[in-house]
Order: sequence, then structure tokens, then C-alpha cells
Amino acid sequence: MKKYEKILLILFSVMTVIFAADVLYRWKKLDIELDYHMFDSLTTVLALLFIVSFFGIMAILVSWWLRKRIEAGKKPISKLYKWSFILSFIPFAMLTAASAASMSDGFTFMFSTSYGIDAFVSTFVWYGFILLSVIIPVFPVIIFWQLLYIIKRRKYRKQMKECADN
Repeated sequence: MKKYEKILLILFSVMTVIFAADVLYRWKKLDIELDYHMFDSLTTVLALLFIVSFFGIMAILVSWWLRKRIEAGKKPISKLYKWSFILSFIPFAMLTAASAASMSDGFTFMFSTSYGIDAFVSTFVWYGFILLSVIIPVFPVIIFWQLLYIIKRRKYRKQMKECADN
């Protein structure tokens, strides 16, 4: 691992620990429930830094892992990496299927029920954005993973093309 990667990894890890410590302190010592009331201005800034740190740690570790594979003489994109890319579309497919099923069953929120395309859109937005993006960060992680795969794949193909030309 390169020196700047180690420094960034330490920095990102420290930001993650600071956010976790702040949340635990507010939850246990200040007896604040884990909901949106807990997020004052400091905790909001720390939460944003945590999000950046999480994706930074992920990018550094994946980059290091791919570079390690290249140095070992292996292809940077293995079959496991390719299958993880393909399987990362499963949550999108499941969300679309659930949204399509809600078109006939209806989508109830609070006191109203919608059907048809309104139910599809409501289910897609509420389950996809609120549940799988905010509460459980599935979609940001898989979108990041997909973008990283596409970028690394293009980079690898370009390297292979340059090697073939020489």
C-alpha cells in the first residue's frame, strides 16, 4: 500500500470513529433517541464526513486490491469481481418487481392508497430512496461498486490494447 493511501485510510478511519463516538455519546450519555432529532449541525457535518470516509475507504481498498492482483501477474478483473458486478443489479430488479406488483395491489401511505403508475412510482421512491438509500445504504454502495467496475474495466482494456499495439 502506498504512503498516501495509508495516510488517507487513517484519516478516513479517524473520521468514521469520530462520527461513531458522537452518535454513541448522544445516544447513551445525552439520552437522545436515534432519530432525526439527534442530528444537530455538528452531527450533520460528521455524518457527511462519514459518508465521504466510507466511500473513500472502499475506493482505497479496492484500488489496492486490484493493484496487488496486477503486481502478482493476475488479471485485475477476476470472475468473482465480474459476478459481483452482475449480482449488484439484483436489488434494482427486486425493487422494480415490487413496484410493478404494487400497481395492481396498490400502495398505501398514511391514509391514502394509490394504484397504477402512481403506486409504481410511490413504491419505487419510498422503498428505493428512503429505505434502500437512506436507512440501509444499499443503493449508494452498489452504484459506487458498479461505477468503479466500469472505470477499472475500461482502464484495463485500454492497457491491454496499448500492450497489444507495442
